[in-house]
Amino acid sequence: MKQLICMICLLLSMTIAFAQQIMAAKGSKVYIENASKNENAIKTTDEVKQRVSEWGYWQVVHTPQEADFKLKLTISASKGITATSWGGTSYQLIAQIADKKNEVVWESNAYRASPNGTNGFNAGKAVAKKLMRDLKKKYKD
Repeated sequence: MKQLICMICLLLSMTIAFAQQIMAAKGSKVYIENASKNENAIKTTDEVKQRVSEWGYWQVVHTPQEADFKLKLTISASKGITATSWGGTSYQLIAQIADKKNEVVWESNAYRASPNGTNGFNAGKAVAKKLMRDLKKKYKD
């Protein structure tokens, strides 16, 4: 009986993982959304959209109805001088992949960046670059 239950659990987990891969497969349509109305967060969302489009793995669409899945972004921006920045705006970005039912199937790490010389004093681009690095690792050709 235990073996049967284990086998069923294994098959279910494999089915769910396979469905997630199909949903976000190469050529799928993605809608990128960010609920924030903050100007800095909107600029960072535009940066992510541009980088996803340039990557060419998914097709970015303009409405959620057209999409196979959503890339939901949570971006927070804060100003001030920190130990790693020289003033300016620091960012944190968390991304989630959600299916058509709006159920989250994947969530990224929290990407943080402060403006400094290594990122051209543009922390918004830096967090977008960190997200793209991880997406490219997760979804290889």
